[in-house]
Amino acid sequence: MTTDYYAEAQTAKQSGKQGFRRFLASLMQPPVVEQPDLEAELSECRTGVPIALAAHGDAFDFSVRPTFTWYAEHMTRSKFENLVDEYMPDALYTLRTRAERVARSYEPHRSRDLERDLNTRLSAKDWAMGPLKERIICRPEVFVLPDPRVRESMQPYWQRRIEMQTEHELAMRRAELTRERTQTWSRVMAALEADPRNRHAAALVGHEAFAEVFTAMTQGRKDELLKLIDLLEKAGRSFNEIGLYEYAEGLDAALAEYRKRAGMDEAA
Repeated sequence: MTTDYYAEAQTAKQSGKQGFRRFLASLMQPPVVEQPDLEAELSECRTGVPIALAAHGDAFDFSVRPTFTWYAEHMTRSKFENLVDEYMPDALYTLRTRAERVARSYEPHRSRDLERDLNTRLSAKDWAMGPLKERIICRPEVFVLPDPRVRESMQPYWQRRIEMQTEHELAMRRAELTRERTQTWSRVMAALEADPRNRHAAALVGHEAFAEVFTAMTQGRKDELLKLIDLLEKAGRSFNEIGLYEYAEGLDAALAEYRKRAGMDEAA
């Protein structure tokens, strides 16, 4: 029993020493600091202050409003934003130096042409900034306005152009309505003139001008038929006198048809 007692005491002593050593080792280790998460892709859009660039002749300025879109990969958000803040002044300076000479080659009222030209040049190649391990990409774009004095001088021109465009659209609409109305009345007249009695019924539509036109049209066609009937009657009598009975029968048939169309009583 004595031997077992000393063995257990020795084991407990060693275990206590090992625990104390582990405690000291844990005190000497540096604290674990959590690393911020890296993002695979980052982007941010920022607008710079307007830049005044001299136009052709140096009498007026273009107002160039730049917008910068920044990109990065495998970077923390805080690091990315700090780099954007750092390189933003450089991007503005680079944009100004590249746009100055281009702007001076355009007349003061050609702001849209200048905007198109600058954006074509700027989009040709991305701007890479920073060292390789902290590389960020900048893509600039601009919006260009003419000088306020130029805009004021252009107002009468655009006002007249707007008036002309409005007048043109009204004239085209008026012509379209006239065409639709003419087609509608033409169909109505075609349906009515099949029966000569409708000439009197046309007055019932409540449109005096239509009744007058329709009456004149039908009366004119009837007058032409009456003249043709008279000629056929004369021709028929002439051919009957010379004995051409078959030709005379054809004329009689044609005469009867035209009398029917003219609304005449065939017995008369």
